[in-house]
Amino acid sequence: MEADETPIRSDRLEAPWVFRGQDMSRILALSDGIFAFAMTLLVLGLVLPTGDTGTKLQTYIVDGNLDGPLFAYVFTFFVIAMWWQGHHLIFTYIRRFDRPLVRLNSIFLIFMAILPFATIVLNSANGTPVGDVFFAGIQIAAGTSLGGLWWYASGPGALVGPNFPPAWRTYLNRHMVATPVVFAVSIPVALVSPGYAEFVWLGVFVISAFYRKRASS
Repeated sequence: MEADETPIRSDRLEAPWVFRGQDMSRILALSDGIFAFAMTLLVLGLVLPTGDTGTKLQTYIVDGNLDGPLFAYVFTFFVIAMWWQGHHLIFTYIRRFDRPLVRLNSIFLIFMAILPFATIVLNSANGTPVGDVFFAGIQIAAGTSLGGLWWYASGPGALVGPNFPPAWRTYLNRHMVATPVVFAVSIPVALVSPGYAEFVWLGVFVISAFYRKRASS
């Protein structure tokens, strides 16, 4: 008796070198895992002072300011959360994937994974601009790569639905550009007055709220 051979459903398969499809689950699982890992790893940068713990601990916790490690931890946590929201938002509209999309997503995730290290550099800069500049540079690279991903998916890659409203695309384009622009503006501020760049960084949350309100009105 001949072996029962199940026929290959060629209508649901692509050649392996094409590398494209519609199942986004593994891409999103990897992305969410890296986001979660980066947010968890941030806490390792919080190290209690040694020596006279009474005075130093009060300075560390109570008298901390925008140059303190607690601020850097909280701020970076919310920045990563902001990047996750943007990533989640655009992938709700992406209907399929191809090789360039996977590569662009991997490039973006590199900068998410390095953010805990960037926070340690920021905390160790001791008032020099290198910490602010390095941290801002990582954010610019993250925003550029995520913006490039969205530009490709919604443009040349044609990976979103055919009836995607132009107003929605405009909102997402502005949303992707706003964050790296804010961090780019903070670099010359950091070179002139190290530490004040953090005030500029808070603008990313203000601009994001402004675009949401303007788009929904």
